[in-house]
Amino acid sequence: MNCDNLIKKAIERNCDEPFVGGLELVGWIINRSHVDFANVEFATGRPNVISAFPLTSGAHAFPVYQTGKKPFAGSTKTLNTSDLGGYVTNRVQFIILDNSPEVSADIVDPILDGEFVFIQENKAKHLTDETHPGESAFEVKGFYQGLTLAEGSLDPYSDDANGGWSIALEEEKSPVSGLFLDAGSYSATKTLINTLVNGAE
Repeated sequence: MNCDNLIKKAIERNCDEPFVGGLELVGWIINRSHVDFANVEFATGRPNVISAFPLTSGAHAFPVYQTGKKPFAGSTKTLNTSDLGGYVTNRVQFIILDNSPEVSADIVDPILDGEFVFIQENKAKHLTDETHPGESAFEVKGFYQGLTLAEGSLDPYSDDANGGWSIALEEEKSPVSGLFLDAGSYSATKTLINTLVNGAE
């Protein structure tokens, strides 16, 4: 069976809500093994939109707070091609402004060999969309292949990281260019994320 690889929409400017680049100051990281994949739900007819995103009992999403004018700078999506078709490399980059025993044991050491999912909040949100307001706000990386450590370093004299840890995670060979979390509206999705942070029952 051949997959449908046909463009279905005009490439044009959104005059109702001008596009803006950039990310908000907070994202959320989740241990991939804590995603309850059996009960994840996709929006009907929208294969790039997750509508329900449960975690296993007792699991949490952890906020990642950033500072400065360009939070999560270096976080990118790259289109690639191979003999078997195209794929996407997702990258998430962040700074840890701390270097303590707890940070080392509870964050950096697990990153060495862990596998993660990350929810980022885009500044471009499509809030004016009548059918799916806020559908572009929250994007999920690492769902299909998992985000793993690409590189990390701590340079006490680094200006870019202000002496903290600089961490980059990558998901290789994702089959989609964008995977969004949309519970029906911007506020409903924020509520869903707050539920993930507070932990599954």
